[in-house]
Parts: sequence; structure tokens; C-alpha cells
Amino acid sequence: MTTLAQQLEKADRLATVTQGVGFALWQLQELEGVAAQHFVLLVQAKKGMGLAEGNALVEKAQTKTFGATLHQIAKAGLISPEMEKRFTKLLAERNWLVHRSRAESRNVIHNDSAMAALVGRLDAMAVEALALLKYIDAETGSFVRKHGVSMHYVEQVSKQLLEQWYAADAL
Repeated sequence: MTTLAQQLEKADRLATVTQGVGFALWQLQELEGVAAQHFVLLVQAKKGMGLAEGNALVEKAQTKTFGATLHQIAKAGLISPEMEKRFTKLLAERNWLVHRSRAESRNVIHNDSAMAALVGRLDAMAVEALALLKYIDAETGSFVRKHGVSMHYVEQVSKQLLEQWYAADAL
């Protein structure tokens, strides 16, 4: 018979695991979206195409799988073989998380070492996703500077966009 203390311990473990899963997925989804935007900016965007056409390209790119986006980025020569390996490894981890992690991690609620291993793996995914986001950010910044866009302008537009998003949430 399970005691109340044991049930609470299992509930705490489950909360820890689901929080880790949620945060890792959040970071991975952010990376997927930013990678798609990066691809559009560097490969598909054309001078003078306008906001509507650019947004349509980004929306279309974001419907592709993360693997397809990474393939396009690599095929376009936008990343080094070393960075491609990092992205590919994270893609494999993402696919494991989405498709097999629950079945392979059922014992985390009952086993300290299994839980620690899963939480460590989830944390590593989130950390690598953030590192790759920073890499894409740096590459994008370099690209826009090479094309005569000042970082001050980018910051200004970003601020306006954030304000518009927050104002939309308030309605």
C-alpha cells in the first residue's frame, strides 16, 4: 500500500520531469522557428520584396519539420560541418524526446538515478538549444550588418514588435 508521503514524492518527481520536458520543448520550438527565419533571411529573401511576402515565406518555412529546415540550411552552405553535427545531434535528441522519451523513461517516478539521468538529458537539450539560438543570432546579426542594416535599427524594430505583441495580449 502506498503512503501519502510516497504519493507526494511521486507527484513531486512528475512535476520536476514535466517541467523539464516543457522547458526543453519550449527551447527546441524556439530554435526551430528561428532556424526557419534564418534560412528565409539568408536564402529566400530578396531586396524590395516587402513585409507581406517576407512574412509569407517565414510562415511557409515554419511549417517544415526541423529536420527539413536543417537539411535546407546545410544544403545552402550556411553552417560548418561542425555546427551541422551539433544541430543534427540536437535534432536526434528532440526526436527522442517527442517520440520515445515517455516509453523509455517510465521508471523515473520510482528511481532516483533514472530521474536524475532524464532531467540531466532534458537540461542538456535546453542548454544546447539556447547555445544554437545564440549562434544563429550572431550569424543573423553579421548578415544584416553586411547588408547595411544598423544594429540600432534592428533593436528599434524589435522593440516595436515586442510592444505590438504585448499590446495584442492586453486586448
